[in-house]
Amino acid sequence: MADRIIAIDASRYGDSQATGIERYSFEIINRLFKLTTHHGYKPILFVRDYLPNFPTPCQQKINFKRFWTLAGLSFKMLRNKPDILFVPSHVLPLVRAKKNIIMIHDVAFARYPKIYTWRQRFYLNWSTKYAIKHASKIIVPSEFTAEDLRIVFKCPAEKIEIIKHGVNESPQFTDDEKRVCFEKFGLVSTDKYLLFLGRIEHKKNVARLIRAFASIPQNTGLKLVLGGKPGFGYELIRDIANKCNVSDRIIFTDYLTEIEKAVLLKNAFSFVFPSLYEGFGMPILEAMKAGIPVIASDIPVLREVGGKACYFVDPLSEQDISRSVLEIMKDHEMRDRMIELGYKQIAGFDWDKSADKTWKLFSEFLCS
Repeated sequence: MADRIIAIDASRYGDSQATGIERYSFEIINRLFKLTTHHGYKPILFVRDYLPNFPTPCQQKINFKRFWTLAGLSFKMLRNKPDILFVPSHVLPLVRAKKNIIMIHDVAFARYPKIYTWRQRFYLNWSTKYAIKHASKIIVPSEFTAEDLRIVFKCPAEKIEIIKHGVNESPQFTDDEKRVCFEKFGLVSTDKYLLFLGRIEHKKNVARLIRAFASIPQNTGLKLVLGGKPGFGYELIRDIANKCNVSDRIIFTDYLTEIEKAVLLKNAFSFVFPSLYEGFGMPILEAMKAGIPVIASDIPVLREVGGKACYFVDPLSEQDISRSVLEIMKDHEMRDRMIELGYKQIAGFDWDKSADKTWKLFSEFLCS
């Protein structure tokens, strides 16, 4: 078995400003590397820079700054074709392994084309069709994304494998780290705030969230913390916030470190996630794990991930969003019940199980 090679695209592993794909890559690659060596196979990680978490002999650096996958990774495949190539982030190389497994997180570019440049749309559309044609198996994180692939791209159902993500572990933080975080964002320990995490963009429905927040009576004392980097439509969203009557109680954080995110989650009154489109919905699970109630869009994928633990709202109704906040503030028993249901819900999402199911796909191809 030692001569059987399992290659992994680790180009998105542990990015300094990690988003969903980078977090997925980090969690799944750590576990797949251990499973590969445990079962006696040879793992190779293709990287942009050497990763300290893994033995250097198991890593091959690709120095391409542009066309890293299509040219650089293809060249590696050409020189020494592995038995399996696993790509955790959407794009297969032009020269492939004997068997190829890829994760497609969502097809938002097809549903919301206006938030992408024409180059991004062209590349993502081409790479998705290419993956459907050439991948041995396509992993998706939800039934919703599987359905999108089947409907939008006519992907054969037998080529799709649904493997749910796990729940990311939040780091522990000290009282001093909490104090520093609160000071950075102008919060005090007695503040009661709603928290949103994600890109500040149109697809996440942030403008409507701001308007809904502005309609909540000011005597509640609530603040709104918008945690995330700017995305498509950020300038308009910021302008809406500046012009509303509660602009002094809206906090834009920009990118959050893992410690800052953990602090804000643990101390929030409620998590609000009125997104218009998601491939999975990791933030709502992170909020449940932190022990806060979750208000989420009533869209299929968040119903799938959130189960009975969320207060679901019409994402197109500012009134519905604001009403949900007021109900949670008023009904303490409901709030406690939502938190308890959240703890139960996250039990079904585990990174070790995700890795085991992914390894099972590897094993099927290695034994065939």
